[in-house]
Amino acid sequence: MTDPLSRFSQEELLGRPSPPMGLVGAEELIAGRRVAVTGAAGSVGGPLVQLLAGLRPASLLLIDHHEHSLFRLRQESAQRLAAPARWILADVRDRRKLERIFSENRPEVVFHLAAYKHVPLGEENPDQTVEVNLAGTRALIEVSAEFGVGRFLYPSSDKAVNPPSVYGSTKRIAERLVQAADREFPVGLSIVRFVNIVGTRGSVIETLSAQIAAGKPLTLTDAGMTRYWITMPEATRLLVQTACEPKSGVIFMPDTGPAINLGEMAHHLYRLLSANGGECPIQYIGARPGERMHEILLSNYEQAEATPYPGIVRVVSSRTSLPSYGEVSGLIDGLLELAYAGQLAKLRGQALDLAQSLQ
Repeated sequence: MTDPLSRFSQEELLGRPSPPMGLVGAEELIAGRRVAVTGAAGSVGGPLVQLLAGLRPASLLLIDHHEHSLFRLRQESAQRLAAPARWILADVRDRRKLERIFSENRPEVVFHLAAYKHVPLGEENPDQTVEVNLAGTRALIEVSAEFGVGRFLYPSSDKAVNPPSVYGSTKRIAERLVQAADREFPVGLSIVRFVNIVGTRGSVIETLSAQIAAGKPLTLTDAGMTRYWITMPEATRLLVQTACEPKSGVIFMPDTGPAINLGEMAHHLYRLLSANGGECPIQYIGARPGERMHEILLSNYEQAEATPYPGIVRVVSSRTSLPSYGEVSGLIDGLLELAYAGQLAKLRGQALDLAQSLQ
Protein backbone atom coordinates (compact mmCIF):
# COMPACT_ATOMS: atom_id res chain seq x y z
CA MET A 1 0.00 0.00 0.00
CA THR A 2 1.41 3.38 -1.02
CA ASP A 3 2.17 5.83 1.76
CA PRO A 4 -0.19 8.80 1.21
CA LEU A 5 2.52 11.15 2.47
CA SER A 6 5.17 9.95 0.02
CA ARG A 7 4.08 12.34 -2.70
CA PHE A 8 4.82 15.38 -0.54
CA SER A 9 8.21 16.98 -0.02
CA GLN A 10 9.76 17.41 3.40
CA GLU A 11 9.22 21.15 3.13
CA GLU A 12 5.51 20.56 2.52
CA LEU A 13 5.24 18.18 5.48
CA LEU A 14 7.50 19.78 8.07
CA GLY A 15 7.88 23.35 6.86
CA ARG A 16 11.65 23.16 6.41
CA PRO A 17 14.01 22.04 3.66
CA SER A 18 15.83 18.74 3.89
CA PRO A 19 19.56 18.90 4.65
CA PRO A 20 21.94 17.40 2.08
CA MET A 21 21.65 13.61 2.19
CA GLY A 22 25.22 12.76 1.22
CA LEU A 23 27.31 10.46 3.42
CA VAL A 24 30.95 11.07 4.31
CA GLY A 25 33.12 8.01 4.85
CA ALA A 26 30.22 5.55 4.74
CA GLU A 27 31.67 3.21 2.13
CA GLU A 28 34.95 3.12 4.03
CA LEU A 29 33.05 1.90 7.11
CA ILE A 30 30.56 -0.46 5.44
CA ALA A 31 32.04 -1.70 2.15
CA GLY A 32 33.45 -5.20 2.45
CA ARG A 33 32.44 -5.56 6.09
CA ARG A 34 29.93 -7.81 7.83
CA VAL A 35 27.09 -5.66 9.19
CA ALA A 36 24.42 -6.68 11.70
CA VAL A 37 21.13 -4.87 12.33
CA THR A 38 18.85 -5.75 15.25
CA GLY A 39 15.25 -4.71 14.91
CA ALA A 40 15.87 -5.04 11.19
CA ALA A 41 12.18 -5.52 10.36
CA GLY A 42 11.06 -2.40 12.23
CA SER A 43 9.88 0.75 10.54
CA VAL A 44 13.37 2.30 10.70
CA GLY A 45 15.21 -1.01 10.30
CA GLY A 46 13.78 -1.73 6.84
CA PRO A 47 14.92 1.59 5.26
CA LEU A 48 18.26 1.35 7.07
CA VAL A 49 18.84 -2.11 5.59
CA GLN A 50 18.20 -0.72 2.10
CA LEU A 51 20.66 2.11 2.66
CA LEU A 52 23.33 -0.22 4.05
CA ALA A 53 22.91 -2.69 1.19
CA GLY A 54 23.78 0.06 -1.29
CA LEU A 55 27.09 0.67 0.49
CA ARG A 56 28.41 -2.78 -0.59
CA PRO A 57 28.81 -4.65 2.71
CA ALA A 58 30.29 -8.13 2.58
CA SER A 59 27.09 -9.40 4.20
CA LEU A 60 24.04 -8.28 6.15
CA LEU A 61 22.92 -10.06 9.30
CA LEU A 62 19.27 -9.06 9.80
CA ILE A 63 17.94 -9.90 13.27
CA ASP A 64 14.39 -9.44 14.54
CA HIS A 65 12.17 -11.21 17.08
CA HIS A 66 8.90 -10.60 15.19
CA GLU A 67 8.36 -13.46 12.74
CA HIS A 68 5.76 -11.86 10.48
CA SER A 69 7.64 -8.56 10.16
CA LEU A 70 10.87 -10.35 9.31
CA PHE A 71 9.04 -12.53 6.78
CA ARG A 72 7.49 -9.46 5.14
CA LEU A 73 10.81 -7.63 4.97
CA ARG A 74 12.41 -10.67 3.39
CA GLN A 75 9.59 -11.03 0.83
CA GLU A 76 9.64 -7.34 -0.06
CA SER A 77 13.36 -6.67 -0.17
CA ALA A 78 15.35 -9.89 -0.63
CA GLN A 79 15.49 -9.52 -4.40
CA ARG A 80 16.45 -5.85 -4.14
CA LEU A 81 19.31 -6.22 -1.68
CA ALA A 82 22.65 -5.79 -3.36
CA ALA A 83 24.41 -7.76 -0.64
CA PRO A 84 24.24 -11.31 0.77
CA ALA A 85 21.81 -11.40 3.70
CA ARG A 86 20.86 -13.75 6.50
CA TRP A 87 17.44 -13.40 8.14
CA ILE A 88 17.53 -14.49 11.76
CA LEU A 89 14.71 -14.78 14.28
CA ALA A 90 16.14 -13.90 17.68
CA ASP A 91 15.31 -11.94 20.81
CA VAL A 92 18.13 -9.68 22.02
CA ARG A 93 17.40 -10.81 25.59
CA ASP A 94 18.58 -14.32 24.63
CA ARG A 95 22.33 -14.02 25.19
CA ARG A 96 23.08 -17.62 24.27
CA LYS A 97 21.41 -17.17 20.90
CA LEU A 98 23.30 -13.91 20.35
CA GLU A 99 26.57 -15.69 21.13
CA ARG A 100 25.81 -18.37 18.54
CA ILE A 101 24.86 -15.78 15.93
CA PHE A 102 27.99 -13.70 16.49
CA SER A 103 30.25 -16.73 16.70
CA GLU A 104 28.99 -18.04 13.36
CA ASN A 105 28.80 -14.73 11.49
CA ARG A 106 31.41 -12.46 13.12
CA PRO A 107 29.77 -9.08 12.41
CA GLU A 108 32.13 -6.11 12.37
CA VAL A 109 29.58 -3.27 12.54
CA VAL A 110 26.35 -3.40 14.60
CA PHE A 111 23.29 -1.15 14.44
CA HIS A 112 21.17 -1.94 17.50
CA LEU A 113 17.62 -0.81 16.69
CA ALA A 114 15.70 -3.49 18.61
CA ALA A 115 13.69 -1.87 21.39
CA TYR A 116 10.22 -1.43 22.82
CA LYS A 117 9.30 2.16 21.99
CA HIS A 118 5.61 2.77 22.71
CA VAL A 119 5.33 5.14 25.69
CA PRO A 120 1.85 4.24 27.08
CA LEU A 121 2.44 0.50 26.63
CA GLY A 122 5.76 0.90 28.40
CA GLU A 123 3.94 2.42 31.36
CA GLU A 124 1.62 -0.58 31.49
CA ASN A 125 4.40 -3.13 30.92
CA PRO A 126 7.53 -1.72 32.55
CA ASP A 127 9.01 -5.17 33.11
CA GLN A 128 9.15 -5.95 29.39
CA THR A 129 10.43 -2.49 28.52
CA VAL A 130 13.25 -2.82 31.03
CA GLU A 131 14.10 -6.35 29.92
CA VAL A 132 14.28 -5.56 26.20
CA ASN A 133 15.73 -2.04 26.32
CA LEU A 134 18.26 -2.63 29.09
CA ALA A 135 18.98 -6.36 29.49
CA GLY A 136 18.86 -6.82 25.71
CA THR A 137 21.14 -3.86 25.04
CA ARG A 138 23.60 -5.00 27.69
CA ALA A 139 23.70 -8.52 26.27
CA LEU A 140 24.34 -7.22 22.76
CA ILE A 141 27.11 -4.87 23.91
CA GLU A 142 28.90 -7.64 25.79
CA VAL A 143 28.55 -10.16 22.98
CA SER A 144 29.80 -7.54 20.51
CA ALA A 145 32.89 -7.00 22.65
CA GLU A 146 33.43 -10.75 23.01
CA PHE A 147 33.35 -11.40 19.27
CA GLY A 148 35.38 -8.46 17.99
CA VAL A 149 32.82 -5.96 16.74
CA GLY A 150 34.60 -2.75 15.82
CA ARG A 151 31.70 -0.30 15.64
CA PHE A 152 28.36 -0.22 17.51
CA LEU A 153 25.63 2.37 16.95
CA TYR A 154 22.81 2.78 19.48
CA PRO A 155 19.65 4.83 18.76
CA SER A 156 18.33 6.66 21.81
CA SER A 157 15.49 9.20 22.00
CA ASP A 158 14.75 12.76 23.06
CA LYS A 159 12.44 11.08 25.57
CA ALA A 160 15.61 10.09 27.47
CA VAL A 161 16.06 13.68 28.69
CA ASN A 162 14.45 14.20 32.14
CA PRO A 163 12.05 11.33 31.33
CA PRO A 164 8.57 11.02 32.82
CA SER A 165 8.15 7.57 31.24
CA VAL A 166 9.61 4.09 31.67
CA TYR A 167 10.56 4.05 27.98
CA GLY A 168 12.50 7.32 28.27
CA SER A 169 14.12 6.12 31.47
CA THR A 170 15.42 2.95 29.84
CA LYS A 171 16.86 5.02 27.01
CA ARG A 172 18.71 7.34 29.40
CA ILE A 173 20.13 4.46 31.42
CA ALA A 174 21.16 2.76 28.17
CA GLU A 175 22.90 5.96 27.00
CA ARG A 176 25.09 5.83 30.10
CA LEU A 177 25.68 2.09 29.64
CA VAL A 178 26.81 2.62 26.04
CA GLN A 179 29.12 5.49 26.98
CA ALA A 180 30.66 3.46 29.80
CA ALA A 181 31.16 0.48 27.49
CA ASP A 182 32.90 2.73 24.97
CA ARG A 183 35.39 3.78 27.62
CA GLU A 184 36.05 0.26 28.92
CA PHE A 185 35.50 -2.19 26.03
CA PRO A 186 37.48 -2.61 22.78
CA VAL A 187 34.47 -1.48 20.70
CA GLY A 188 33.71 1.99 19.36
CA LEU A 189 30.17 2.75 20.55
CA SER A 190 28.16 5.86 19.71
CA ILE A 191 24.61 7.11 20.26
CA VAL A 192 22.01 8.86 18.13
CA ARG A 193 19.35 10.67 20.13
CA PHE A 194 16.36 10.52 17.78
CA VAL A 195 13.24 12.65 17.71
CA ASN A 196 9.94 11.58 16.10
CA ILE A 197 10.34 10.12 12.60
CA VAL A 198 7.83 10.54 9.79
CA GLY A 199 6.84 7.09 8.55
CA THR A 200 7.34 5.06 11.72
CA ARG A 201 4.60 2.67 12.73
CA GLY A 202 2.36 3.96 15.49
CA SER A 203 3.44 7.60 15.11
CA VAL A 204 0.90 10.40 15.42
CA ILE A 205 1.35 11.25 11.73
CA GLU A 206 0.52 7.67 10.73
CA THR A 207 -2.53 7.71 13.01
CA LEU A 208 -3.80 11.04 11.69
CA SER A 209 -3.22 10.04 8.07
CA ALA A 210 -5.24 6.83 8.55
CA GLN A 211 -8.06 8.74 10.23
CA ILE A 212 -8.17 11.28 7.39
CA ALA A 213 -8.26 8.48 4.80
CA ALA A 214 -11.15 6.82 6.66
CA GLY A 215 -13.07 10.09 7.03
CA LYS A 216 -12.94 9.88 10.83
CA PRO A 217 -12.39 12.67 13.36
CA LEU A 218 -8.74 13.20 14.23
CA THR A 219 -7.74 12.28 17.78
CA LEU A 220 -5.15 14.46 19.49
CA THR A 221 -3.99 14.51 23.07
CA ASP A 222 -3.84 18.30 23.45
CA ALA A 223 -4.01 21.28 21.11
CA GLY A 224 -0.83 22.76 22.57
CA MET A 225 1.37 19.64 22.50
CA THR A 226 4.57 19.95 20.45
CA ARG A 227 7.01 17.45 18.99
CA TYR A 228 10.24 17.50 16.98
CA TRP A 229 10.26 15.65 13.65
CA ILE A 230 12.64 14.33 11.03
CA THR A 231 12.00 12.27 7.91
CA MET A 232 12.98 8.64 7.39
CA PRO A 233 15.84 9.51 4.97
CA GLU A 234 17.22 11.89 7.60
CA ALA A 235 16.96 9.17 10.26
CA THR A 236 18.79 6.49 8.29
CA ARG A 237 21.46 8.92 7.12
CA LEU A 238 21.94 10.03 10.73
CA LEU A 239 22.53 6.44 11.84
CA VAL A 240 25.07 5.64 9.15
CA GLN A 241 26.87 9.00 9.18
CA THR A 242 27.39 9.03 12.93
CA ALA A 243 28.62 5.44 12.86
CA CYS A 244 31.37 6.72 10.55
CA GLU A 245 32.50 9.43 12.97
CA PRO A 246 36.05 8.54 14.14
CA LYS A 247 35.45 9.67 17.74
CA SER A 248 33.21 7.23 19.59
CA GLY A 249 31.35 7.55 22.87
CA VAL A 250 29.49 10.57 21.53
CA ILE A 251 25.77 11.41 21.49
CA PHE A 252 24.58 12.89 18.19
CA MET A 253 21.22 14.47 17.37
CA PRO A 254 19.44 15.79 14.29
CA ASP A 255 19.28 19.55 13.93
CA THR A 256 15.50 19.60 13.64
CA GLY A 257 14.62 23.25 13.78
CA PRO A 258 11.73 24.36 16.02
CA ALA A 259 9.21 21.96 17.52
CA ILE A 260 5.93 21.54 15.63
CA ASN A 261 2.56 22.09 17.26
CA LEU A 262 0.47 18.94 16.87
CA GLY A 263 -2.79 20.82 16.50
CA GLU A 264 -1.33 22.83 13.64
CA MET A 265 0.13 19.66 12.14
CA ALA A 266 -3.28 17.96 12.22
CA HIS A 267 -4.87 20.85 10.33
CA HIS A 268 -1.94 20.87 7.87
CA LEU A 269 -2.21 17.13 7.18
CA TYR A 270 -5.95 17.46 6.74
CA ARG A 271 -5.45 20.15 4.10
CA LEU A 272 -2.88 17.98 2.31
CA LEU A 273 -4.74 14.66 2.42
CA SER A 274 -8.46 15.28 2.73
CA ALA A 275 -10.50 14.91 -0.45
CA ASN A 276 -13.51 16.55 1.17
CA GLY A 277 -12.11 19.91 2.22
CA GLY A 278 -14.00 21.76 4.91
CA GLU A 279 -13.11 22.03 8.58
CA CYS A 280 -10.73 19.57 10.22
CA PRO A 281 -12.70 17.58 12.86
CA ILE A 282 -10.57 17.02 15.98
CA GLN A 283 -11.30 15.20 19.24
CA TYR A 284 -8.97 15.98 22.14
CA ILE A 285 -8.41 12.94 24.34
CA GLY A 286 -5.82 14.19 26.84
CA ALA A 287 -2.20 13.18 27.35
CA ARG A 288 -1.66 9.47 27.92
CA PRO A 289 0.45 7.96 30.73
CA GLY A 290 4.12 8.85 30.37
CA GLU A 291 3.57 11.59 27.77
CA ARG A 292 4.56 15.21 28.24
CA MET A 293 3.41 18.35 26.51
CA HIS A 294 6.78 19.37 25.12
CA GLU A 295 9.83 17.20 24.40
CA ILE A 296 13.26 18.25 25.70
CA LEU A 297 16.33 17.72 23.55
CA LEU A 298 19.08 18.49 26.09
CA SER A 299 19.46 18.18 29.86
CA ASN A 300 20.67 21.07 32.02
CA TYR A 301 24.19 19.64 31.74
CA GLU A 302 24.22 19.44 27.95
CA GLN A 303 24.55 21.70 24.97
CA ALA A 304 24.61 21.10 21.22
CA GLU A 305 27.55 21.95 19.01
CA ALA A 306 27.93 21.86 15.25
CA THR A 307 29.50 18.97 13.34
CA PRO A 308 30.90 18.89 9.79
CA TYR A 309 27.72 17.12 8.70
CA PRO A 310 24.70 19.24 7.70
CA GLY A 311 21.66 18.57 9.85
CA ILE A 312 23.63 16.75 12.59
CA VAL A 313 24.80 18.16 15.94
CA ARG A 314 26.91 16.72 18.73
CA VAL A 315 25.76 16.70 22.37
CA VAL A 316 28.42 18.01 24.76
CA SER A 317 28.02 17.44 28.50
CA SER A 318 29.52 19.43 31.35
CA ARG A 319 29.54 16.30 33.51
CA THR A 320 33.13 15.46 34.44
CA SER A 321 32.38 12.23 36.28
CA LEU A 322 30.42 9.44 34.64
CA PRO A 323 29.53 6.03 36.12
CA SER A 324 31.53 2.96 35.19
CA TYR A 325 30.12 0.10 33.18
CA GLY A 326 29.95 -2.06 36.29
CA GLU A 327 28.04 0.64 38.16
CA VAL A 328 25.42 1.08 35.43
CA SER A 329 25.17 -2.67 34.95
CA GLY A 330 24.53 -3.06 38.68
CA LEU A 331 21.71 -0.53 38.49
CA ILE A 332 20.21 -2.53 35.64
CA ASP A 333 20.42 -5.71 37.71
CA GLY A 334 18.41 -4.00 40.44
CA LEU A 335 15.70 -3.06 37.96
CA LEU A 336 15.64 -6.57 36.52
CA GLU A 337 15.12 -8.09 39.97
CA LEU A 338 11.98 -5.97 40.32
CA ALA A 339 10.88 -6.86 36.80
CA TYR A 340 11.29 -10.61 37.36
CA ALA A 341 9.46 -10.33 40.69
CA GLY A 342 6.54 -8.54 39.07
CA GLN A 343 6.89 -5.46 41.31
CA LEU A 344 5.80 -3.15 38.51
CA ALA A 345 4.89 -0.01 40.45
CA LYS A 346 8.20 -0.07 42.33
CA LEU A 347 10.03 -0.84 39.09
CA ARG A 348 8.52 2.17 37.35
CA GLY A 349 9.41 4.52 40.19
CA GLN A 350 12.96 3.23 40.50
CA ALA A 351 13.56 3.41 36.74
CA LEU A 352 12.50 7.07 36.70
CA ASP A 353 14.65 7.87 39.74
CA LEU A 354 17.71 6.20 38.23
CA ALA A 355 17.29 7.96 34.90
CA GLN A 356 17.03 11.31 36.68
CA SER A 357 20.21 10.60 38.65
CA LEU A 358 22.03 9.89 35.36
CA GLN A 359 21.11 13.14 33.59
